[in-house]
Amino acid sequence: MGNRGMDYYQLLDWDSGFFGFAVARIIPDKLSFDGLEETLNHMQQVNISLAYWASSPDDAESQEAASSCGGVLVDRKVTYVIDEEGMRTGTLSSESSAVVEEYSELQPNTELVNLAIQAGIYSRFKTDPRIPAERFFELYTLWIQNSVTMKIADAVLVARNEGKVVGMVTVGRKGERADIGLIAVDGAMRGRNLGYSLVRAAQKWALWKGFTAAQVVTQEENVSACRLYEKCGYRNDKIENIYHFWL
Repeated sequence: MGNRGMDYYQLLDWDSGFFGFAVARIIPDKLSFDGLEETLNHMQQVNISLAYWASSPDDAESQEAASSCGGVLVDRKVTYVIDEEGMRTGTLSSESSAVVEEYSELQPNTELVNLAIQAGIYSRFKTDPRIPAERFFELYTLWIQNSVTMKIADAVLVARNEGKVVGMVTVGRKGERADIGLIAVDGAMRGRNLGYSLVRAAQKWALWKGFTAAQVVTQEENVSACRLYEKCGYRNDKIENIYHFWL
């Protein structure tokens, strides 16, 4: 790679501002040990403190390089997708019985914030031991705030029980696909098909908006979420190994 290390990463302004130190992502999903080492060395020279790498799990050389260079595997990221036919078929199912409506308040209430934090329990920002717990809470609180105000989402759909928000899903666009950002059901309400209802509501929203495909990203470790999406007709489209490098 010569001295092209700087061409292999991108500085992340939002993440850097949030954490208070320079954060970047490594761009190629496959790198040799020499290529990765040179990239990390260049990043360290320009005072980048944290690097993310979404690497190809099928490339053994990349995985060996990540381990040898001190990478911490913080996530097995799974992208699920569904096409228009799958969304239409799913919305006809009788299994979804809960009433799901759009959240209309200008700020998230306490119930919604708590659900957002529950949505992140398998997140790499939760599993990385070097990220303080308070930053994880702050991150997901900000995520739901920015979703409600439609800065990073187009709508927040919620399920209620006795007036309280007990389930939620944020929906928006990623490329040409509808996208589920956050989804969670309160622990006391699980086992009542609320997750199924929320996913179906998100699919109805996507069809109403004219999307012909939708996606959701989750963690392979989150087995219940993976089973839910598969039950709703999503297929596994891509898996990435996410590493954090602290420099």
